[in-house]
Amino acid sequence: MKVLLLVLETIVVFIVVSTIIENITYKSKLANFLDNQILYEEKSTSVRKLYYKTDPSIYTDSTYRYPGTFCDILVTTDSSVEIPFIHDILSATVGGHAGLVGMQYQDAYYSITDKDTIDITHNNESTICRSYPQLSWDNGSMFPNYYILRVNLTENQMVQVFNEVISCLGDPYNMTFLLNTKNSSYCSDLVSKAFRRVGINLNPDFGATTVIDLLASNKCEIVGYKEVLKGVSYYYTL
Repeated sequence: MKVLLLVLETIVVFIVVSTIIENITYKSKLANFLDNQILYEEKSTSVRKLYYKTDPSIYTDSTYRYPGTFCDILVTTDSSVEIPFIHDILSATVGGHAGLVGMQYQDAYYSITDKDTIDITHNNESTICRSYPQLSWDNGSMFPNYYILRVNLTENQMVQVFNEVISCLGDPYNMTFLLNTKNSSYCSDLVSKAFRRVGINLNPDFGATTVIDLLASNKCEIVGYKEVLKGVSYYYTL
């Protein structure tokens, strides 16, 4: 019994320490990304503020309404659990949701466009891996704050990553998170699986893959960020 308690205590300490380190890491990455951002006054409004790091010409209506490009990872740290305190704990330790931006694809069962993401959720709408309109990520009520992450890939690797998530379409949501990961997935696990297809590990702690893991990964660059403050949407990009 003492040995079991010691093992459990060690696991808890490891999880707490690694979570603290990952939070520090990704918040430092975000601070560096937001540093020296320039307000694009010409296209900003009273309720939408657009910022850029190097090139304002990147902004079109599609840029902020359809965040990210092919094989970018969209994540939010906001947990969907609305219970006070529990929401804050989950947001800080595991995050909220993740999805992968897709491209044109069609077979006998599925039709995906370059304005869709491949996600897996567990809610009243769906409990399987499927495509969702990318536009939903700019719905302030669903995802008031989100990050756009990019992994350095070749074109061939992008196709392999996409093919992996395609192979998961229709798979059920994995409520166990650590067990039965071959035949089911949860949102950040789905993303992690896709990149493992090309030999890229986005989860160095080798436990359950969380949104916080993706944000802290040294393979993921922050290339976009949106937050909503007092009814005003702030968009940041490269």
